[in-house]
Amino acid sequence: MPLFGARPPVEDRERLWIEKMLAWCLERFGREALDAEILTPTPRFFPGRYQGTPDDVVALVDLVRAHLRVDPGEIAVALYDSGQRPKVAGHYSVRDGLGVIAIGMEDAPDPRHVVAVAAHELCHHKLLYRGIASSTEEDHEPLTDLATVFFGLGVFTANAAFTFSQNARGWRRRQLGYINQPMFGYALAYTARLRGERQPEWVRHLDTNPKGYFKKAMRYLEQKEPAL
Repeated sequence: MPLFGARPPVEDRERLWIEKMLAWCLERFGREALDAEILTPTPRFFPGRYQGTPDDVVALVDLVRAHLRVDPGEIAVALYDSGQRPKVAGHYSVRDGLGVIAIGMEDAPDPRHVVAVAAHELCHHKLLYRGIASSTEEDHEPLTDLATVFFGLGVFTANAAFTFSQNARGWRRRQLGYINQPMFGYALAYTARLRGERQPEWVRHLDTNPKGYFKKAMRYLEQKEPAL
């Protein structure tokens, strides 16, 4: 099949940025981080009963922290009601030398969203706490989303990137994160290729849209760089 028969799900500018920054992550964090296990929404990774209590949310954050190999002594978790930080699912800051992960309880009913928010905020910690990246860079927030893919948490962040919820007034559209689902799809595919995966098992846990973008990206990459 000729190369022009396959197109990535993103514009060239986005594609080149994703490829460049994933290479940057690999250079900064190493092959061991890239090859770590991919987390999926299964009892193997998230055992036990989840009821959306504050203790449950903190426990999920701690599971993500352990996956990212963040020292528990560096991190504190703060929970807040949605009214305290409107339209913000999470927040990261450093106070007195301690990284503080703030998680909005609006997302507590859905553990997959809690994991996605925790992944983003803890990746802030990975990038910022020791000065590997700077929060003043224009692309810092998108880079943080991309880091969740690099560190094996992209199934959660890709699925949460664009969601619908229903309330008494009808359907509400909401976006979590800073890069869109086509970009997540390409990032997941490019990361899979870097890991040497052609048909990774974890893809079945992607929602319909990101899975479609992932497959489109894989077809493009197979033609563009078959030996990647």
